[in-house]
Amino acid sequence: MSAAVRFDHVSKRFDTPRGLLHALQDVAFDIEAGEFFGLLGPNGAGKTTLISILAGLSRPSSGRVAVF
Repeated sequence: MSAAVRFDHVSKRFDTPRGLLHALQDVAFDIEAGEFFGLLGPNGAGKTTLISILAGLSRPSSGRVAVF
């Protein structure tokens, strides 16, 4: 079975007045078809950034996301 969603070494960096911020660093995992998946973590962990990239609202600095 192939992955329904694949995060392949996704990174996201932002330039801020205080310097470079790494919101995501080398995130890689698959979600298989029919699988339930939860995204948990503390504030600032990159959950919203990852979902924004998946939804196409933001582009990763490196890596790629594939759906089906």
